[in-house]
Amino acid sequence: MPTAQLLVGVLSSSLIAGILGALIGGWFTLRGKRNDYANEYYKVVLARRVQAYEEVERLINMVKTAVLDQDGRPYHVLLCKDDDKQGVYDLLIAVMSKALWLSDELFELIRTFNLLLYSHGDAEGGLIEFGKENYKQVAELRTKLRRCICATCLSFTKCLDS
Repeated sequence: MPTAQLLVGVLSSSLIAGILGALIGGWFTLRGKRNDYANEYYKVVLARRVQAYEEVERLINMVKTAVLDQDGRPYHVLLCKDDDKQGVYDLLIAVMSKALWLSDELFELIRTFNLLLYSHGDAEGGLIEFGKENYKQVAELRTKLRRCICATCLSFTKCLDS
């Protein structure tokens, strides 16, 4: 009898230890999977934000360079082709379609730039004339866009450091 009781005691403690070990191991596994999911989610969000900011950077680069016309008045490279309104609108649409991934302030600045261009419509003189007339306003918007991106990058870097 004592060996039977000893065998039952050993088996029951082994069974309890196995069940307890499986429960603890399962809990850690589930918790690890949840953390993996969160990390993958943040990777996707970060990749989308980077794509959106690359589009904004492309827009800024197109507005960064100025050209002097024969009359000596400057305008931006983005507006250098009178017959390429669709190209300008396509660039703005590419940027604005990623609005979800941009900061509110940055999106508002891009929206302002978009409204400025659309307010021009099919006015006399084409894009070059529009660029000359609104050179200062476009340059100010570009500067605000750059500052906004820099502020966003700095705040993002602070988030990574903490």
